[in-house]
Amino acid sequence: MSIRPSVTDPVSQPMPGTTQLLHIYGNIGRASSDEFAKSFLLTERQRDNSPFLKSPWMRAFHDDVLAASSVIFVGFSLTDIDIRRLLGLMPPEVLQKIHFVVRPGTKQPILTRMSKFGTAHPIGLSALAAHLGTKRPGAPVRPYTTLPVAMQEMFFSPKVSASISATDIEHLFISGSPDLEKLSNADISAEPGAYSISRNQYAYSRASDNASGSMPILVYGDVGNGKTVFASQIGYLYARKNYRVFRFQREPDNIGDVLAYLQTLDEPALLIFDDIMRFPKLPTAILDMRKSSFVILATVRTSFVDTSLSAVKARLANVTCVEVDLDSPTRDETHRMVQYLTVNGLLGKYSDLSDSEKLDFVERTCGRQLRDVVLSLYETGVLHTKVEEILVGIQTLDRGAQDLIIFSAVLTHAGYQNLSEVWLLSQLLDYSGAFEDLRASLYEHGLGRLIRINDGDLSIRSPALAEFILKRVFNIQTVLNAVKRGLTTIHNHFSDENDLVLMAKGLLKFSVYGRLLRSDRENALVEKFYDDCRLFSFATNDPLFWVQRSICTRNDKHFDISFRFIDNAYGLARRRTNWDTYQIDNHKARVLLTQSRETGVSADGSRERDAISLLQSVLARKNDDLYHPLSVMRIFAEIVDRYLHTLTIEQKSSLKQSIVTGRLLPRRFCFDAGDEFFVVDKAVEEVVPFLS
Repeated sequence: MSIRPSVTDPVSQPMPGTTQLLHIYGNIGRASSDEFAKSFLLTERQRDNSPFLKSPWMRAFHDDVLAASSVIFVGFSLTDIDIRRLLGLMPPEVLQKIHFVVRPGTKQPILTRMSKFGTAHPIGLSALAAHLGTKRPGAPVRPYTTLPVAMQEMFFSPKVSASISATDIEHLFISGSPDLEKLSNADISAEPGAYSISRNQYAYSRASDNASGSMPILVYGDVGNGKTVFASQIGYLYARKNYRVFRFQREPDNIGDVLAYLQTLDEPALLIFDDIMRFPKLPTAILDMRKSSFVILATVRTSFVDTSLSAVKARLANVTCVEVDLDSPTRDETHRMVQYLTVNGLLGKYSDLSDSEKLDFVERTCGRQLRDVVLSLYETGVLHTKVEEILVGIQTLDRGAQDLIIFSAVLTHAGYQNLSEVWLLSQLLDYSGAFEDLRASLYEHGLGRLIRINDGDLSIRSPALAEFILKRVFNIQTVLNAVKRGLTTIHNHFSDENDLVLMAKGLLKFSVYGRLLRSDRENALVEKFYDDCRLFSFATNDPLFWVQRSICTRNDKHFDISFRFIDNAYGLARRRTNWDTYQIDNHKARVLLTQSRETGVSADGSRERDAISLLQSVLARKNDDLYHPLSVMRIFAEIVDRYLHTLTIEQKSSLKQSIVTGRLLPRRFCFDAGDEFFVVDKAVEEVVPFLS
């Protein structure tokens, strides 16, 4: 039976350890050599026009090459084997399984040139065909003993303590990526000499003893607050119990291969999903297997728990979870944090403080948030010199490599570091350098250990470092220019790739750039960026893109323009079937109250009443998102604090009624308002007597 593949054939996940599909771009059955070259377009000379390199097929080809036991190039490399653009975007280990079938008698200089990219076999196509003809025909047997591409096994060495150097500690704090060999019992028990900061002992025991195949572990924290390190510590605990530990890199298109592999495992396993929102189907499918020997650990940003709790729970089949909150450390944890920083000499200029002053630095100055502690150490602590060396190293890279660093840092800052493959970043930014040259340059400038370049990723693991790089090395205009180039490529070539379009929309959020702004003048640069991006396919008809533009202009106190963008968002939303406008409503309420805070309370209080009416509507439809409505409610306290002595009797009466109504909303619509409600409620309650 003959099969004629075409460019319209669907591509699926590779089958590890089995025969692989040969990717063919276009119908080349009767093509001459010249026509073949025009269709295939894989040479270095033709790379800028290659439809293959800018197509979804390239991503499937990339996965197949990583999964295949061997990859054979035939025919195309007879006359031109300069394929650095293709193979140079993959990890160097791939070159060990690349084979070129060339005609007998090929000259040695050509064979030597080929050897840089793989192994050349001057046997000719006939010999290859004869070899393939001896193979058993029919569908291959599908063994699943090979680890699927989407999974990575984590190996630990349980021990009482480990030998830890000052360099190890510095690298952990700068890179944010733990060395698993350095973890020991001391990291859990907070003994002196621990590699990482020990967290809440109760959290360790709950995650280790209470979790099960039907009760996963959900770890949430803000960006840079140690979710990855904590997940590794839990992995160490389970390795001590003879569990195998796996981390999922991403969710494959075909989750069946992963499920089939897991079915073959006889040992218990801990399955780590870093950022559960990137896995819409796989965790639920694993829970549906009902294997008591599999425990799932999922991490998620606190913002998702605050704003989309139902979506987070849906990722985990709506089962009860063992929850661990890393944003609210206990007093015991902050004491251990201070002890760790002191013992390892990380406090720099803060080292001469008393113990109580150090505790005050962690709890008050840094708000008990690990990310803010790390950023403070970057600025003034002992890590400052090391980080400055890194920043200087980045500045000495060529412009193309700097753009890759910028885009990678923005992806980490925005939570999309899973899309940091070198080949993809190279395509998005039209980087023409070779993989080996890029890797050599990064190591030469002391950046090799911070970026997972050997895995084929240009990923900056530490969100704190990513933010520091974006603030200290590059100005906001340079950052926006690099992002805009990447978004332009997605618009032109990857508009059918759902994960890239989702990432593109994420990079259009004002929150990605708000923390990077050094002055009010730079706000105009972000607005210009939005203006340049408004015609992109994933932006122009998206109501939430116009909400982001409205946020930007509100931040610059241009309220008239902000409301105009809100009206545009409502108009686009009305064109969509069953599209809930709760995000637009909540944002409009915030703009209304922000205008009152900045320009004064409306004469009759109507603006403030409109805001409360919008919040009432939001909570009636979306009562699992308390974070945004409550953060809007806080503005009432700021308004009263600013204008208390200038308000008229009518304004006071109207404001009081709005605040009283607002305080009742969470109680009316929400069964579990949570701690955030009581904090906001207390702040708003305190201003009510002043309005009487």
